[in-house]
Amino acid sequence: MAWYTKSFRRNLVDMHIDDWDEAFLRDFDPQLYVDCLKTARIQSPMIYLQSHVGLCNWDTASGRTHRAFAGNRKLHRLFDLCHEAGMDVVAYYSLIYNNWAYDAHPDWRMLHRDGSPSRADPAQGFMSGGRYGHVCPNQPGYRTFLQQQFAEFCTEFTFEGLFLDMTFWPMVCMCDACRQRYRSETGCEIPEKVDWQDEAWLRFQAARQNWIGEFAAWCTAKIKEIRPAVSIEHQFSTVCHDWRFGVDEKVNLANDYAGGDLYGGHLQQSYICKIYREATRHQPFEYMTSRCDPALRVHTTTKTLEDLMLHNYLTLAHHGAFLVIDAIDPAGTINPAVYERIGQVFAASIPYEPFLTGSLVSEAALVMSYDSKFSAAALPADHDAAERSHPQLKAQLGMASLLQAMRLTYTVLPGNRLDRLSGKKLALLTDAPRLRPEQIDQLERYVADGGSLYLSGATDERLVERLLGLRRVGLSRETSTYVAPTQDGQRFFAPEYSARYPLSFEGRQVLVENRRQQQVLATITLPYTDPADPATFASIHSSPPGRATEYPAIVLGRYGQGRVLWLSCPLETQPQEPIRAVVRQLLEQLARPEIVDSDAPACVELTLFEDDNRHILHCVNVQASHPIWPVAPFTVRLKLDRSPHRVRRAPDLTDVPFSMADGAICFQTAELRLFDTYLID
Repeated sequence: MAWYTKSFRRNLVDMHIDDWDEAFLRDFDPQLYVDCLKTARIQSPMIYLQSHVGLCNWDTASGRTHRAFAGNRKLHRLFDLCHEAGMDVVAYYSLIYNNWAYDAHPDWRMLHRDGSPSRADPAQGFMSGGRYGHVCPNQPGYRTFLQQQFAEFCTEFTFEGLFLDMTFWPMVCMCDACRQRYRSETGCEIPEKVDWQDEAWLRFQAARQNWIGEFAAWCTAKIKEIRPAVSIEHQFSTVCHDWRFGVDEKVNLANDYAGGDLYGGHLQQSYICKIYREATRHQPFEYMTSRCDPALRVHTTTKTLEDLMLHNYLTLAHHGAFLVIDAIDPAGTINPAVYERIGQVFAASIPYEPFLTGSLVSEAALVMSYDSKFSAAALPADHDAAERSHPQLKAQLGMASLLQAMRLTYTVLPGNRLDRLSGKKLALLTDAPRLRPEQIDQLERYVADGGSLYLSGATDERLVERLLGLRRVGLSRETSTYVAPTQDGQRFFAPEYSARYPLSFEGRQVLVENRRQQQVLATITLPYTDPADPATFASIHSSPPGRATEYPAIVLGRYGQGRVLWLSCPLETQPQEPIRAVVRQLLEQLARPEIVDSDAPACVELTLFEDDNRHILHCVNVQASHPIWPVAPFTVRLKLDRSPHRVRRAPDLTDVPFSMADGAICFQTAELRLFDTYLID
């Protein structure tokens, strides 16, 4: 059995420390380090072999050793102590981000279109320039160096897993190696503009995705040639980052399990846990975040005990492994008080670990397109000035919030997992402008066979036209727009909204021709004037609706045995309750929740797993308030495919009274502090 299948408590201590000051890392103490890990009840520590600085923490022949680790074998001692304590060690190595290699080998550097390297442009922002030297994975010399490094540390150290960080493109590289590779593969030059309407740019973006995927596979293969049993994990937080990173499923195919570090709050965590669960080759996946609040840039401010517990419980509610990230002090010390807090977090969750089995139950699937991490409205621009907004992710998170509030059990399927749509009542694509031809075919078959499909915003016009006959003619210029209910659609809107007083939307809308005369539930209304012209306005503070159009805003149609709902804008991104209410009512035309129902407040997330002869229900109190207030007992109603004979509350397995009504089991929970688990046998 692989080490990671039984490991749910993990830790990483960031050690991106330079050595220009001889005091840096001088006080690194392997015994204190492992004592802290024991206090925190860590099963699997991730330990740095080197860092973004590029200096090695062992006596290297191919690179340069950090002065604090030269000749003393301190890191070897730490690995040994961890193993003596029964821990599985995961080694850390930074790819692409390597300041030493950047300085020592200028010919390996990533280059902007003007020939400047990454550190020449601090304005590129955090993790993109200034402090960070980027070397190109297409440079043969860099790959030779990596092979030497891999051979060294695989010989020097014994470890069970390896985390390869930063396997992505931090910039659009136009070094000689990239130019030559693209020319040899396509016969073309690299386009000078990011233009999502230009096939030349789309081909190059696909090449970038292929290249980083090939690099990930190459690294994994080289390691496994030396150490076949070692697990490999490449950084995969980039699954939900924008187009510039150039990451699709191919990086994850080089992983034994999926994981990565994210800092976007609890809704993002719930969403990414579902992606990781679907994407990973082996369970459990790994969710990482920092103990620093809100992220590592705040070195000494630690999240509250409740916050850290909530991160852990949300991960466990998806049956994942939680890795908490700390950062070492430049002196080489770590704060024992932090590990006492982490120990409290894990001590509370250990009793639940035996119940993290089974498969996630889901009636609906959010579909995430790897190729849609860009704005369809973005104008052509130079590589480094190109827009990096990610409308698909914003819409996905908005929809995730709505599905959770509706108690419609759901998962998140990456685009290469559409075979798992089988059996789902509802699939949802939110503002996904580019799908692959085979994905369009899969979605068409899903609907034709009786599935329901929700499409919003700039979702691929080829799919929209194939299913509904809606032909795209453009985007509205206006960014303050409106959705006006028709007579057929009025029932989905509150009474105060009408053709005269339409619902507002902050953003552009897709303009289409309704060639098949599908049922239109709402049309687009535009403001009196273009808000981009500040000199001409109807109302000085706003852009009120003034021009009704015949362009459809909401269309409901049939295709084969299934139904399709299309929205000209991603209404799910809007936080206002009247708008959310419209989307909820529209969704209920496609699929109503049947498996799980509850009168719990919206802050309670429920996840359900099926495992042989039982179901496992997790309840998480996801509040942003401090402190997190307990939730009073609430009722849960589960409609399962077999009649249960027992309900028990974990971890002490006390019996919970239940009743049966209309083929569903009903029971009342205890007061929910942060996390609860119920077993339905």
